Amino acid sequence: MKEIRDSGSLAKLLQSYSGKRALLTFHSMGDTDAIASSLILSKFFKSYSVATPDTITSHSKSILKKLGFDPESITDDFDGSAQLVILSDVNNFEDCGAFRQKLKDFVGTIIVIDHHAPKQVSKEILVYDDEGYNSASSIVFDVVEQSGIRLSRNEAKLLALGIISDSAELMNSTPQTFMQIGRLLEAGGTDYSTLSLMLKSTPSVNDRYTGVKDLFSAKREIISGRLFVYGRSSYQANHMADDAIKIGADISLFHTVSRKEISFSARMRPELEQSGVHLGVIMRGLAGIINGSGGGHPSAAGAYGTGKSKSAEFTDAFLREVVKRLKTK
Repeated sequence: MKEIRDSGSLAKLLQSYSGKRALLTFHSMGDTDAIASSLILSKFFKSYSVATPDTITSHSKSILKKLGFDPESITDDFDGSAQLVILSDVNNFEDCGAFRQKLKDFVGTIIVIDHHAPKQVSKEILVYDDEGYNSASSIVFDVVEQSGIRLSRNEAKLLALGIISDSAELMNSTPQTFMQIGRLLEAGGTDYSTLSLMLKSTPSVNDRYTGVKDLFSAKREIISGRLFVYGRSSYQANHMADDAIKIGADISLFHTVSRKEISFSARMRPELEQSGVHLGVIMRGLAGIINGSGGGHPSAAGAYGTGKSKSAEFTDAFLREVVKRLKTK
């Protein structure tokens, strides 16, 4: 593993690879930050593809459509003809779902661009990992600006939404964040209120009725001094998990069951990241229970698989794992 010194060095490195065919990808269950980062980084290359290891979140699809981007342009195909792979918003192969082994076997250059705690990767790759940023999109903003790349209005909006969504709507921000957002709002010809509304898609009245019912039916426990809220959601589990945190939960876990699979979404108040709990690591480790895969960030993660009858087993294991980490900190 070779570390890239600073964002200026990263910008120059990306420019030097502009003539290569690039594959831009990200972690399992790609969120808005990961997708915005990859799509904007594609502007460095003449020949490229953007791919997800499995799927992108429904929320991200909605944002792409609102801004005129085609979610179907993000394939699930690992381009074997690529000379370069750029991993955004992830710093290890284990969180990359179906691409995990393909990344290990890849013989070309791999560049990691991330903002989480650095991890040692045995494969010889190039890594820019800076926890001083609150999102991968914030890093991408810097390298795009330093490279003199002009963004369209909708590209500026997408990058701003990547920063806003991964910073808990700017709750985890630095002075640098607000300066970046200001310049992106100007480039996008928009304002913060308009972008914020784009992040808050309003479900139908029937979905909201069901969601409120599910939230009130959820189990609630205080364990190790933390409020846990968990249960089943009749529609998007990530919305339920988010809502539980907003009304006071410390940690939440909700699942939905479809015809083909079961999916879990876990959330945690960002300030608890210092407690030693990393939901992405936990969800990845438990995904085998449901014969699937998982991963994500310290305070927001997910898992999905075909083991639809294993919801109780997965939930119990999740609670045990979180409590164990809380107690050992």
